[in-house]
Amino acid sequence: MEKRHILPAILSIILTIAAIGLSFLPLRDGFDFDAIPLYPGNALSDIILVMVIPYLIVFVILFLGPFIVIFFIKIHKIMKLNKYDYFIVKNEKKLPGLRIILRALFPGLLAVNIGIYVGLSSTLASWIVTDPNNLFGAVEYGAVIFGMPIATILILPLWMLESSGLIGKKRVEQYNRPVSPDIEGVGQFYLQMIKGYVGISTVVAYTTVIITVYEMGGADLYLLFVDPLIVMFLLLPASLLVEIRVMKTNSQLNRFYEKLQLDTTPKTIKIE
Repeated sequence: MEKRHILPAILSIILTIAAIGLSFLPLRDGFDFDAIPLYPGNALSDIILVMVIPYLIVFVILFLGPFIVIFFIKIHKIMKLNKYDYFIVKNEKKLPGLRIILRALFPGLLAVNIGIYVGLSSTLASWIVTDPNNLFGAVEYGAVIFGMPIATILILPLWMLESSGLIGKKRVEQYNRPVSPDIEGVGQFYLQMIKGYVGISTVVAYTTVIITVYEMGGADLYLLFVDPLIVMFLLLPASLLVEIRVMKTNSQLNRFYEKLQLDTTPKTIKIE
């Protein structure tokens, strides 16, 4: 393990243990009840499934992510009307430990957004909490059960795509009108799009849920901000594992790029 991985690894262990501990709080009075209607069994098996399934999906995406990357590239080609050339720009700099930690906040925030909308939906909330008035529980479980898998499937492959250094360059000579030259990272194209959605959605989601909480009496409003902090960092191990595997993933992606007839010879971009 490289030195830059040590701090993210320590925080991953601490936060995972904290999340597991908080998840078992509902069992302090026993587990002979159904905590999450969506899952079979009693409360103990429900909580175990809540913690295991999202991380199981993370491990699956670590290996299937490159295949999803190819899907994103093909969609990018369609969106850009097949008027872009693609090549690799090799980045000699490695992602620092602090950046590995901070980037985990983005998919975590996406998961929390999804959790809020799940909690506000009476139908979806009834799948994950037995008390329809338990909005905070519905948001927290919704973020983990629905939000984390969706965020994992979307964001982890995009991290892989970004780390591979794939760049798209507009073929201006194919246009019959004046157009501005354009060079963009394919991974950044998608990440910026999703960040725009998350930014707007966060404001709308929190405004809606705060109004709902006040209509319900406004009790324990702070939980709406404390619990998501834990959820937002639950994908820190995923961020770390993607970075640890970056060389192996890039080698696999380069083979896929060659099959797509993309230029995999590392290049540099000079702005004069």
